[in-house]
Amino acid sequence: RSSCTMNSTAVAAMASRRPRGRSYVKSAALAASAACCVAVLFSSSFSSSATFAGLQQGATRVDTSTTAARAYTSAPVATPPEDLMTIKQRHLTPSAEHLEYAVVEYSGRQHMVTEGGMYETYFIRAVPGSKVRLNRVLLMKQKGSDGQFEVSIGQPLIDGAYVEITILEHLKSEDQTIFKHKKKKHYMKRWIVNQKLTRFRIDRIV
Repeated sequence: RSSCTMNSTAVAAMASRRPRGRSYVKSAALAASAACCVAVLFSSSFSSSATFAGLQQGATRVDTSTTAARAYTSAPVATPPEDLMTIKQRHLTPSAEHLEYAVVEYSGRQHMVTEGGMYETYFIRAVPGSKVRLNRVLLMKQKGSDGQFEVSIGQPLIDGAYVEITILEHLKSEDQTIFKHKKKKHYMKRWIVNQKLTRFRIDRIV
């Protein structure tokens, strides 16, 4: 800091003694600022090298036996607020309040699955009858040892959780009509396509 102050003072004295144009004063100021930057860099590098030397002399050992944080959070099932508008239709609406289920993702599609259920999804390249494991579990609701339900929410996935499925069959979806039309261009096309689907059964949720 003292060297920077002296350089700026010298520049001001030179500018007062030798009256020159604005370009001369600007160039002198730039030279002084460059000298200050060099001095600061030199001092910081010196301090960092001294610190490194001190660490080498002390030979301090960093403890690397740290445990990684879990990639999910668990919480008890929350009670929803009372809704008086739908109290008459509530017994007619299916609910998953007393179910153990998981939300698994495959090919961009999320499935809410329960053990023993059968579902359909996009084509899975596997032979019918084979076992497949889906490891992208986003949410899981299971009953604990005390009989209370516990919900695990992934961030974004639950580490160590997976769903074992059995491939039942491959099939095609219903006909999907695709229609394209451009007005005032005499352009109109229509065709029918079918998506490849796979039907599978949930064996267990781990």
